[in-house]
Amino acid sequence: MIVESIFVSKNEIKINVPELEQGSSAVVRAFVPLVCGTNANDKTAGRCVFESAKAQNGGFILPRYIDRYDLLICRFEIEVEGNKLDGVRYATDLSDDFSKDRFEFTVKKPVGTWVTSTEEDMDLLGFGCMMNEFNTAWIQTVSPKEDDIAHEWNGKTYYFDREFMQLYDELMIPCVKRKIPCLIRLINRFSYRLCASDDALVGVIGHPDYEPTGFNEQMSAFNIRTEEGLDMYCACIDFLCARYADPKSPLFCSTVMDIGNEINAQNTWHNCGRMSCADYMEEYTEQLRLAHLIARKYNASFRVDVSFDHNFADHILEPDRMRHYPSRDCLAYLAAYCKRDGDFDWGISAHPYPEDLSRPDFYHDKTATFSFESTRITMKNLEVWQELVELPELTYRGKPRRVVFDEQGFHTNGDDPEAENKGAYAFVLAYLKLRKCENIDWFIINRYADMPLDDESGLHLGIRYEKGYADPRHILITPGDYKKICYAIRDMETADEKKWIAEAREYVGEELFDFLLSPPAPEKIDYFKSISNSI
Repeated sequence: MIVESIFVSKNEIKINVPELEQGSSAVVRAFVPLVCGTNANDKTAGRCVFESAKAQNGGFILPRYIDRYDLLICRFEIEVEGNKLDGVRYATDLSDDFSKDRFEFTVKKPVGTWVTSTEEDMDLLGFGCMMNEFNTAWIQTVSPKEDDIAHEWNGKTYYFDREFMQLYDELMIPCVKRKIPCLIRLINRFSYRLCASDDALVGVIGHPDYEPTGFNEQMSAFNIRTEEGLDMYCACIDFLCARYADPKSPLFCSTVMDIGNEINAQNTWHNCGRMSCADYMEEYTEQLRLAHLIARKYNASFRVDVSFDHNFADHILEPDRMRHYPSRDCLAYLAAYCKRDGDFDWGISAHPYPEDLSRPDFYHDKTATFSFESTRITMKNLEVWQELVELPELTYRGKPRRVVFDEQGFHTNGDDPEAENKGAYAFVLAYLKLRKCENIDWFIINRYADMPLDDESGLHLGIRYEKGYADPRHILITPGDYKKICYAIRDMETADEKKWIAEAREYVGEELFDFLLSPPAPEKIDYFKSISNSI
């Protein structure tokens, strides 16, 4: 006897246990879905929100709300004759009346950049998709000012900083006006440039095992270890989705959200101390699942994505496997935990930078091969992602996961007279490769304008040069002159793209260019099955 599915509608939850009969000695409990400790088997439950012994033929029917608390997010446990049942533990199916609406954007040109772009450039370059990064540590507050924004979540009131939200709204409005989708990346960064969060907020939203080490020592994983932290996390997701993901909202422009950034580089971008990849991904899977369930209330087509850097089968620059993980391992554990506890429709946001970020000529990468054993997935072998999501172990109900490339760029080395040519022609080749991949949707270039010299490790990844910071908090940057890549972006999907393709083919080398447009398919492996069978 197992729990086969958990079906959520507007007002009730059905837990399907086909072999269960009415009158059986059975009980269902709904728990706050906390993650407690680093032991994968330590599932010490959060608070029990609801309990029922009223079994029916085929399972249980529960009210969705208990004292304004939405059981949607709960972890469910079913006992029959004193024995816990195997099977799914979270909501797996959502009814037609669960979501407020269903909407998907039509993307005419799958290339874009950060929302810091000017509106003139959005039109001139023909951007069809954009991205914006939201920092929970900036927008949330536990010490609200009189004019801060109140938001209700699960019977409690939470507050969001009006000044920061006005800035974010202003950046999103050009997307709203043009009906261009904007990916939201959600991070938890306590201090950045001239902005810092107060200690009281950090004490709630910071991961309890966060260790301030490494390159980004103020970047924490989300805290779902405590109920207060989990509530703040869920309230933030709900607030952002109500604002930007609800098709009826005047600010609607988002249908995808990254939960964290490059989460396989845990120590750098999603810090929660030393953890094995298996334990880390069990915790992260719950963060991703919570965001999925909350977001789908507003748009049945909304997707949450897991974010990976370009290190795939290995993480050779960071050998500590308790802090940095190959994205292939993270992906395998994510799929395995979903298979065990209940699958949901997540996607992948990958960052296929060149193997050396300071060299834009990715077509010479040595560690990017056309194999599921490739050390890295860069723009050279981006087709590996196309093939990977079609593996049965990774599909969602028989369909491939969707992939977006929401961050990659082409460094402009000021000492190299060929730097702009390398960047422009590398973009053309990468764009042509992506256009042939039906499972990959967007190509977001990082960044719109170069970061000033004191940021981003000296990399100049923008499509425009920079003229310094545009605001006293060093959040916005004044764009400078256009780089050659801008004109390549402008002309793609027009009659003028033929000129760029011909020039790129000559620049890269005709034989290499043609090979990279039609590379060999990777051989199938049993790696993902082995991980699934291990948990």
